[in-house]
Amino acid sequence: MNTPNKNEFLEAVQSLAESVYNFHHRWNLIQKSKSPFESILERKNLLQEEIDELNQECLKLTSVRSPKLLSEEAADVLYVALGHLFVLNKTGILAAKTVSEKNNNKTTKTHYLDATTNKVTRKKN
Repeated sequence: MNTPNKNEFLEAVQSLAESVYNFHHRWNLIQKSKSPFESILERKNLLQEEIDELNQECLKLTSVRSPKLLSEEAADVLYVALGHLFVLNKTGILAAKTVSEKNNNKTTKTHYLDATTNKVTRKKN
């Protein structure tokens, strides 16, 4: 695999985030009068649709699989998920920072990679 360097990755994610921001303003999708729960309930089907499309791409026969299409479906999932955070206003921004910090603090001293689930898990004391 051709792994991107840090700058390429950060530029791509920033580009996506800027697009989400502009998209929501262009289409007036920010409704501050709604509760966070109402906002997410309205949007959850959008995210599920994108997850389903990503799953369909994963399940294609090997002969018709396309890494490009798979990557675009993964980006679509992220795009809608970023939109979820955006409509949650300042709470969504704080949550993004909190989750980043929480994951940045996971180290090999506190966590391990569970080979069966492929998940980073807290070590038991």
